[in-house]
Amino acid sequence: MQINNRILDDITRVTNSALGTMTGVKGEVDALVRQQFEKILMGMDMVTREEFDVVHDVAIKAAERIDALEARIADLEKRLETAEAPAKPAAKRAASKPAAKKDD
Repeated sequence: MQINNRILDDITRVTNSALGTMTGVKGEVDALVRQQFEKILMGMDMVTREEFDVVHDVAIKAAERIDALEARIADLEKRLETAEAPAKPAAKRAASKPAAKKDD
């Protein structure tokens, strides 16, 4: 039994060493992947989060202003239609009268 315990102890040590080595390799691989990814991102023309947030806020304000202006235009068009409504029949009457012929 003594021999079996030594063999098991040796196997346990080797396994623990291999796991420790694999953990170290995993950390190095993670660091290398992170570095490569950062290098790729730095090469791209991307905006920062702060720049994106500023442009996003400006776009929201512009959309709100557009909505307000569209509502105002619709209101003004409605007012214009009501203001022109009485004038339209008078214009039609004038157009329906036969034009006086001039003798040349």
